Amino acid sequence: MIKGYFSGFSKKASKKAASTTTAAAKGSKKTAQKIDRKALAEIIRGVIPSGLNIDSLKPIDSSGFSPDGADFIIYREYCRDIAKLMSGYIPYELIHGGLFLVDDLVKNTLADVLNRIVTVKKINKFTESENAFSIPSFVIADCGKAYPLIDLKNDVINFYMSKGIEGESELELLAVLNYGIIIKDWHKGNGSFVALETGADTLAWFTILMNEYLDISRDDEFDLRKYIRSEKIYNEF
Repeated sequence: MIKGYFSGFSKKASKKAASTTTAAAKGSKKTAQKIDRKALAEIIRGVIPSGLNIDSLKPIDSSGFSPDGADFIIYREYCRDIAKLMSGYIPYELIHGGLFLVDDLVKNTLADVLNRIVTVKKINKFTESENAFSIPSFVIADCGKAYPLIDLKNDVINFYMSKGIEGESELELLAVLNYGIIIKDWHKGNGSFVALETGADTLAWFTILMNEYLDISRDDEFDLRKYIRSEKIYNEF
């Protein structure tokens, strides 16, 4: 049943980009795959826990820090119009995950998305109510099988080791469409990952593992008053 639901997932999530002429050979054309962001968001929305939503919004904490980098934020709907209420921002206390997309996964785009994750995970680190919760970060990428999983896993590990990045700033899951998953191995500590060649079942397992992170209850309560920045003094009687 589950595999049947996800059988068309990858086809809906990716689309062919316009043909482009390569610099290496004039007259030759290379057709690349691009992730269909709208279709992907609709699919993810249908399989995450019912109390959560997903949208291309910006995260923000009570200090006003709003890091760029995530393509989508997965969040708890404090109220139905929370995104409109916050002018397209989602408060840190309501965020359950960040989704990062990579159309053409190679070494430099891998480094780019890992840097983006580090930036987003800095949110709420400099507020008075600093919390230990680090936003779970999930990557969906497309590259066919041009980037061997063992090389991808080693490049992720080497990136974190070379920059001395702490475990809380590392990614949780990275899925390569129709190929495999890189999973953070919490049992072995910082900089440890497992690579699984999951083929056509990649996004089914990705969703199952992602939901284990999304379903975790957050201890910190959302207080809308912390996000109202006004010096206005009201008359009191």
